[in-house]
Amino acid sequence: MDAVAIDRRIRGEGTTAETDWRDWLADLQPPGLSIDQLPANSQRVVVVSPHPDDEVLACGGLLALHARRGGEAIVVAVTDGEASHRDDPSWPANRLASARRLERLRGLARLGLRADAVTRLALRDSGVAAQRSSIEAGLRALLRPSDCVVTTWRSDGHPDHDTTGAATARVCTDIGCRLLEAPVWMWHWGVPGDARVPWSRLRTLPLPPDMLAAKAAALGEHATQLAPRGASVPVLGPAILARAARAAEYFLV
Repeated sequence: MDAVAIDRRIRGEGTTAETDWRDWLADLQPPGLSIDQLPANSQRVVVVSPHPDDEVLACGGLLALHARRGGEAIVVAVTDGEASHRDDPSWPANRLASARRLERLRGLARLGLRADAVTRLALRDSGVAAQRSSIEAGLRALLRPSDCVVTTWRSDGHPDHDTTGAATARVCTDIGCRLLEAPVWMWHWGVPGDARVPWSRLRTLPLPPDMLAAKAAALGEHATQLAPRGASVPVLGPAILARAARAAEYFLV
């Protein structure tokens, strides 16, 4: 979930306190995912994740639920997240990429997924916009019409997230896959009722306590993102961790 500063301001601890988000969402009462929007046990869940840890933040609970009932899941790893520590000389890109690949596997194991669930595209972190055609080509070779696909929202506010979401949406439309888009960075720069967000499309998936615990354990495996980056704060700071601890996940359908 590598952070960059763009017009939607991915920096600091965010625009809206998590307590305010929770109060507002409780008043909004977005509908739950319907039966035809949820993946069936017999379906594959394919998560297209821009960076290691995005699959946990976006839909770790959904992955854990699907794995528990015996469903098949695939995580398409768009990048290895090697750009998250650019200003920290103790983490050169190659070393960081290797560490983050291992963190991803350990995190997914906490959700009940096997190591062979990951398909790597190995695109350049923070340069995904210029490689959109590679995402689309990889997905066209992988996806089936029966798949339930989850990715980051195409207007999430991080260029890698936006491009991944847009490319995935395009391929899902062409192939006929069911698509769920997860806001990840939106909660950071957005405000309740933000006109830039299509709230009417928001749906919720409540998480039982054991699935919430599995999601927290999975996120805890991403040690490089939880530790300070040289003189900088961690990528996964207190505000992000508070949002990840919600008792529900949210998707745009």
